[in-house]
Amino acid sequence: MPRLDSYALISIVSAAIYLLILTGLLLVMREKIARLIDVARKRRRLGRPRRAVGEPNILFRHLAGLLTATMKKPLSPTGFLTLLIAMYFVVFTASATNLPPAISCAIAFAFSSLPYLLLRVRLERIRTRGSYEGENLVSTLLTQYWIAGGNIFEAIENTLEAADGIPVTRRLLSALLIEIRSTGNIERIARASDAFAYGIGTNWGRMLAYNIRLAAINGSDVSLAIEDILSQLREARALAEERKRINGESVRLVVFLIPLTYIGSFLVSVALLGISPARFLRNQFATAEGFGFFVATVFLFCMNLVLIEVVTNRKLDF
Repeated sequence: MPRLDSYALISIVSAAIYLLILTGLLLVMREKIARLIDVARKRRRLGRPRRAVGEPNILFRHLAGLLTATMKKPLSPTGFLTLLIAMYFVVFTASATNLPPAISCAIAFAFSSLPYLLLRVRLERIRTRGSYEGENLVSTLLTQYWIAGGNIFEAIENTLEAADGIPVTRRLLSALLIEIRSTGNIERIARASDAFAYGIGTNWGRMLAYNIRLAAINGSDVSLAIEDILSQLREARALAEERKRINGESVRLVVFLIPLTYIGSFLVSVALLGISPARFLRNQFATAEGFGFFVATVFLFCMNLVLIEVVTNRKLDF
């Protein structure tokens, strides 16, 4: 018993010591703790409207950027997804009459993904054309920035009027100017500059967008940074011309070989094998084997186009 009482006494004394230490720490740091609680409350209050309104998720932000960069009158991400879903069900219904459900699902998914793949191809082509406009764009912007005395808004406006041969970047730069002039909100300016950089899809585009953002928000002098981008673009152009000489006729070969092969098979079947065009089309689209081969051919042809764009048609960048 005495031993238990001594243990209890030691525990009580230890608890009292720890409580005193904790109380002392709370008294010493009470101002910092109060500030942290106040900051947490303000953040929670400011975060409520954002959660109430809702922010687009990653998929919708990606589709919005893709559609804006590739279409003059872009669909909304919701409308585009609705179109893909409608295509999926139409193709699934058409193929389910001849094929098993699992294969029909795969075919429907492949076909419904084609609009997205084609938009990606178009985006890469736009980015490639826009990347080769970089030297002209940056050179004109730098000149106009000096003339405007460091006023980035006036420099962009004069660049849109003075620069020639920049149809892709002119559209992106015009949208950027409209957005940053209509708001003083830092987040909206950042989103607008990010959209500009996404449309170009190059390192120099991201660097230029970042410097425009700094000049628009803080009024910083970014002439040296823009001049550095211009010098690196000139070096990149020399490397791009050398790379273009190395690439041969592979692009034309792949682009024209598959369609000409299919047309040739149709002509050979009709002219040499005596198959009527109606029977050829019936065998191609009304049978499981013919329809499956046609779908595989179209899908692989589109995939080849995507791979060719990625591998051979590289952007002017550094």
